[in-house]
Amino acid sequence: MGFQDVPVTSVFTAAVLSGSPFMEVPGKALVNTFLRQAVWKYRRRYAFTFNVYPYFDPNLHMNPGSQHNCSSALERAICWDAPHCLAQAIMIAARQHMQMLTGRPDDIFWIGEIGWSSPRANALHTDMRSCDNFSSLATFEKFYNGFLQWDLVLQGPVRSPDHIFYFTLRDALNFGVQEFFGLLVSCESLGCKITSQDFHAEQCELQKSQLSWRAFAFMGLGLLLFLSFACTCLFVRCPPLQRLVHFLEGDSMKASSRVQVSDTE
Repeated sequence: MGFQDVPVTSVFTAAVLSGSPFMEVPGKALVNTFLRQAVWKYRRRYAFTFNVYPYFDPNLHMNPGSQHNCSSALERAICWDAPHCLAQAIMIAARQHMQMLTGRPDDIFWIGEIGWSSPRANALHTDMRSCDNFSSLATFEKFYNGFLQWDLVLQGPVRSPDHIFYFTLRDALNFGVQEFFGLLVSCESLGCKITSQDFHAEQCELQKSQLSWRAFAFMGLGLLLFLSFACTCLFVRCPPLQRLVHFLEGDSMKASSRVQVSDTE
C-alpha cells in the first residue's frame, strides 16, 4: 500500500514519565506495556509523542510566604534555553525514558502539544490559579516569543525532538472545558491576542455562502426519510392498512391479467 515507512504514533501526557521508564498502573494505564509492544511491532517507525505543558505543572508553587506572588515558579515555567526550564527538563526526561525502554538515543520524538493560556484556563487547578500574573497576556506573549526564538536544541547530552507542534491557533473547548491557548480568540478574529503597538486589524466582510440551498436540500431529505419511516411503522403496526394494501394489490393484479388476456385475443 505504500505506507510501510510512514511513522506511527500515540499521544501521551508528560504524566506517563512518572514510571520506570513509563507509567504502569494495572486498571489505570499500562503505558510501559503498550510502548514496548508498539516499538516491537513498528520498530523505527514508531514515534514517541508527548504533550508538554509547564502551564499545568503541579510542582509549581508560590514564592515562600506569599499567596499570590509566583515570580520564581513563573521564571522556570516560561523560559526555554536552560536545563532548569520546565519545557527543557520535561523533554530531556522524555528522551531519557525513551532510551531506557529501547536502548537507543535516536528514536523518533515528537512534542504533540505545548502552549500557554491567557486568560486563565478553567482546567488550571494548581497553586498558580491564585497568581494573576501567571495567566496574564504579558506572560502569554513571553512564552510564545521564547518558543519562536528557541532553536529546538536541548541543553543536555540528548538528541532534540524531531517535531514540535505549538498549541494552538484559536481558543477552544476541551471536553466541554473552556481553554484559552489560542493565538486568536476565534476563527472570526481579525487579529492575534498579542500585537505590536501600532498594529490595527483591517476590517473585512465575511462572504455569504453561495450554497445556502444545501440547508433546504437537507431539510427536504430529512422530511422524506421521516415520512418513509413513519409510513413503514404505520403499515407494520396497523392490520387494517395491511389488508387495504393487499386488496389494492389484488385488484391491480386482476386488472393486469385482464389486459394480458385481451392482448392475447
